[in-house]
Amino acid sequence: MAKAIDQNTHFPYKRELAKKIRAKHNEICSWYQKHAEIAPPPFYSSVDLRDSGQKIVPVDSNMYPAGFNNICPEDQRTAPAILKKQILDQAEQNGIKNPKKILILPEFHTSNSYYIENLYYLNALVEQAGFDTEMGWVTDAPLSGPVELKSASDKILNAHLIEVSKTGELSANGFVPDLILLNNDFSGGYPPLLDQVKQPIMPSYKLGWHIRKKSEHFKYYNQLALEFAEITGIDPWVFQIETEEVNGVNFNDGEGIDRVAESVSRVIAKIKAGYELHGVKEEPFVFVKNNAGTYGMGIMVVHSAEEVLKMNRRSKNKMSVGKNKKAIESIVVQEGIPTTTLVDRLASEPVIYLVGCELIGGFLRTNTERGTEDNLNSQGMVFRKLCMSDLREDAEDIGEADEPVLELVYGAIARISALASGLELKDRLG
Repeated sequence: MAKAIDQNTHFPYKRELAKKIRAKHNEICSWYQKHAEIAPPPFYSSVDLRDSGQKIVPVDSNMYPAGFNNICPEDQRTAPAILKKQILDQAEQNGIKNPKKILILPEFHTSNSYYIENLYYLNALVEQAGFDTEMGWVTDAPLSGPVELKSASDKILNAHLIEVSKTGELSANGFVPDLILLNNDFSGGYPPLLDQVKQPIMPSYKLGWHIRKKSEHFKYYNQLALEFAEITGIDPWVFQIETEEVNGVNFNDGEGIDRVAESVSRVIAKIKAGYELHGVKEEPFVFVKNNAGTYGMGIMVVHSAEEVLKMNRRSKNKMSVGKNKKAIESIVVQEGIPTTTLVDRLASEPVIYLVGCELIGGFLRTNTERGTEDNLNSQGMVFRKLCMSDLREDAEDIGEADEPVLELVYGAIARISALASGLELKDRLG
């Protein structure tokens, strides 16, 4: 069977990483459990990874993943059992016995048919886990009936207006859920109505992109990556990613651009020092990113501070607004990780989906119009199936039967990112 990920010259290096991770399996499991008890990871999350052949790091993390339609059929079959356990655990923590009803609360006013495709598959997974489901909807406009949502493959979902009683009980079309599952990143803010709801909401709506910052995630991630590296005896440089935050920025008005350029200069200097220490010959670069957003908006690749200072009007416009046309006021300058992951010779990156700390699936984001240093979450992107079984290589490639090299390495990084999201939640919620 053809590999989902093309082989590259750096695979023996990942094999060595996998052996070190496997050798410390018990210690790592105890470490995961300790952190998960202190700061439980979000209900679910997705993690975008970059593998340069020398470094393997997350470059983005989303607490409200929106690509369940891209998970391969094999993982669609195994995910419900993991989902069921997580729902039951969440219910138990909130004093709810035998939960039966789950209301999914999606992005509001969406017309993105691919996002609706995601909702269809997410809803199916929850149903396959053994729960009754309903799709909720929030709008100020009068509704005479359900909102019909049509997916990219013409699948139909009906969403019903939510109501909240004086006692805080949320319902939709007479459906009273035991738990509410969010699939809305609240880039444009969240409705205050949710503050009144008494049923548990998962993940918390208080850490959407209206308030969350990428820089906080990577602060926690780098701390955890250092601990993980110490346990495994691996150089922490392999897993850590240089990141700086710059606030008070307005690209259109020119406010803070000089400080962005200074940050670019500092981060590139740090990357260069790491490259020299580790014998990396490539020229360093950085991503300048919106600090509070997703959908690949508000991102540019920069190789020098001078590029920032000489930005043209078109580039400034792109860096001025994110999703839902929300103004960008804070950015992160982040170490650029070139990808050596190729699919049919196209630059690609793995995206791993987790429920809690358990891997449930993922996909490969490829792009027909971008190169190995570019942002792949942009025009021209194509999704390829990536089953968890595809992360295992043939025994003859490894020298040991059933040694899950890529699953061990990529899975470990994804789990560290999920734990970092847990620390974000703990910090925000207290």
